[in-house]
Amino acid sequence: MKAMRALPCDNPLSWYYQGAIHYVPDEVQNKNPLCPSYTQRSQLKPAWDTCTHADGSEIHFLIWHRLYIWHFEKIIRKISGKADFALPYWNYTNPRNRKLPPQFIDKNSSLYTESRLSDLNKHKKIASAMNPSLDIGPLFKNRVFSVFSSSIDNAPHGAMHWYVGGGFSNKPVFNPIYQVSSPEMFGLMSHVPSAGFDPVFWLHHSNIDLIWTSWEKTDFGVRPTLQQLEAVQWPYIFFDENGNKVQYTIKEAYEKAFNLDYSYDSTLSPVPNLKNSALVHEEMVLKSVSHNRELVWKKEAQVNLSKGNVKLKPGKAASDKLQLFSVQAPDALVLEIETSFKKQPKDAYNVYLLRKGKKTLLGVMTFFGAQHHHHSTHEHSRVFSFDVTDDIQKNDDYEILIEEQNGKGRGDGVSVTSTSLVRY
Repeated sequence: MKAMRALPCDNPLSWYYQGAIHYVPDEVQNKNPLCPSYTQRSQLKPAWDTCTHADGSEIHFLIWHRLYIWHFEKIIRKISGKADFALPYWNYTNPRNRKLPPQFIDKNSSLYTESRLSDLNKHKKIASAMNPSLDIGPLFKNRVFSVFSSSIDNAPHGAMHWYVGGGFSNKPVFNPIYQVSSPEMFGLMSHVPSAGFDPVFWLHHSNIDLIWTSWEKTDFGVRPTLQQLEAVQWPYIFFDENGNKVQYTIKEAYEKAFNLDYSYDSTLSPVPNLKNSALVHEEMVLKSVSHNRELVWKKEAQVNLSKGNVKLKPGKAASDKLQLFSVQAPDALVLEIETSFKKQPKDAYNVYLLRKGKKTLLGVMTFFGAQHHHHSTHEHSRVFSFDVTDDIQKNDDYEILIEEQNGKGRGDGVSVTSTSLVRY
């Protein structure tokens, strides 16, 4: 990383160039001391701004980031001269690993940045309020790839981005990529356009890749079809270890992503139905499913989350519609919560199912990447999906509980505009 930081920003192997492949601010103030040749979007360089955090591109989220970190690993091997280098992962889903790895808090290290949550740089544990975001049990219940991809994107992925950069604690930090210090500006990891510039980004995404790999080993783990990916066009442009541009078609990216030359030392097992923890390179037969989506019920709403906990009742016809499942059971039942907001919310929200006095965590709503362009003020929306196949039965009487995770009453102008139940 020290050698990469020393390279000029127009070198594809440099720290700045590699971070900008993920994303970069629309404009940079103070003549951009880190990269004087880039201060506005008209100066974007090849492959920059291609991460999958734009509306509608989420189906590519896991595959794009897998190829991104794979190319980065090969660059590190070349620059370091260590042919056996393997990109580490930071498994913060394990409560024993909820401190930033010590190499990243050494101020003399090129892995250090001050533009993070100060508590992490002081080697303090991740706050306990983050526990629901790091609980991958609900995540591993997903039976539909697009729902799994959306869910992992929110938490732990988005939750950890927001937390590491200080957004979770609402502690503004000077951001050297934006060259901005303001109440709305946090550390590198909290904002999509600066996230790839914190060295911990690579360990974070290596862990997201591990979680995905582990889910694939469960009975529920499925892959998207090539047709699903090709229905949403997206560029796959990277650089190899020699600085040469590599561009894949979606088909080539799809095939490459499932035939890479690495494996994990172990896989995660948060649910009982996990198969044996064979290494990734061992033979693994996976089904590729394209589910048909059918609306069971939808209930329009306009519920502001600024007043703390909110309970939502299902649609009136919910019980009648669920009767149909006794005839033909669905592959999956998915709860969808649509939200709206004008600026990126600073908090996360835990979503529970209340049924027969029992409170079951369905997942977490987070808003990392919900507002790419820092100065955008128009209305935004985001739909959150939760697999409830094992949690909702016919004739059920249940409610949906949404709790503010940080408990500081921020509200952030977030409203629930509708709730839906979808069968696959």
